[in-house]
Amino acid sequence: MNLRKVPSQDFVEEQHGPVFNFFTSLGTYFLQIMSANALFFIFNLPMMFVAFMASVYFLPQLNPVMVPENFAKAMESVGLIGNDLNNAVGADAAYQLYYIIVLILAMFLLGTLLFCIGPFQAGFSQIYRNIYRKEGVFFFHDFKEGLISNVKQSVIAMIISIVITFAIVLSIVFYGRMDSDIGNAIMVMFVFVFAVFILIQNMVYNMMVSVDLPLKDLYKNAFLFFLIKFVPCVGLLLVQLLMLVVIPILLFSSTAFFGYAMAILLYISFSFAFCHYMMAYFTGEMINTYIVPKLSPVVDEESDEKVDDEDEDESDDEDDETEEDSSGEDIDD
Repeated sequence: MNLRKVPSQDFVEEQHGPVFNFFTSLGTYFLQIMSANALFFIFNLPMMFVAFMASVYFLPQLNPVMVPENFAKAMESVGLIGNDLNNAVGADAAYQLYYIIVLILAMFLLGTLLFCIGPFQAGFSQIYRNIYRKEGVFFFHDFKEGLISNVKQSVIAMIISIVITFAIVLSIVFYGRMDSDIGNAIMVMFVFVFAVFILIQNMVYNMMVSVDLPLKDLYKNAFLFFLIKFVPCVGLLLVQLLMLVVIPILLFSSTAFFGYAMAILLYISFSFAFCHYMMAYFTGEMINTYIVPKLSPVVDEESDEKVDDEDEDESDDEDDETEEDSSGEDIDD
């Protein structure tokens, strides 16, 4: 029986696109990625509370309708009739819907790394980096290495993220209340800045564990990556919105226990890590394309210097041996 021999080139990774390679690695390390998601959820419970309280504070600032009492009246006025999960009706169902919206917004702030515990995220980024590089994953060892090696930078990045997030949201609130064309235009600009900062913050954590650069250079490179790959970055942001907001809203809106359970399970087991690994994979591709080629000549020069030093040492040893031989011959004579 003749079997057609498949050439090995068909399986060379470079012949596949980054999307194929991303989902292949996602499937290969699916259990590790789910484990990272569960630990991210547990370790960031304090930040989840902060994000929840921030959402409760800022929602009414963005729109007066988002005050719980006003929201309940608005929902009753449009005929909100109840919820199959606990038979809530009228105002009770409206309050329930309100806090579901707050929860989803808090999960978005957490999942986009605007609110997270920086050193823990550096540890998870180390795991994602090794998955991308296919270096082999030693889960807790990699997590510990990423955490310990990047404590200072990750803490500063965490503080920067929280401060800038509050500043941007306050700016959106301020200009949104101006009720003018100029105010609305500036508000839209800050919404765009907010979206850009989400992408930058994600890339900073992933570069932190991959290249040895000052934090300001990490932010600068992340911004340049956004400019270079504007369209893919928009796509990445839309995927994050889909995973962290749209799909959970669809599940919660089913008004059934199964839908609620699936939404919570998705957050606990998969959504966060999928978004984080997606950004880690994208950042790794950008590092290999734009940063590694600039660093490699330095490495080559250092290696060449080492080789030259070794050659000089070997030549010195040969000269010493020659002198010894010549001196030995003179003695014999």
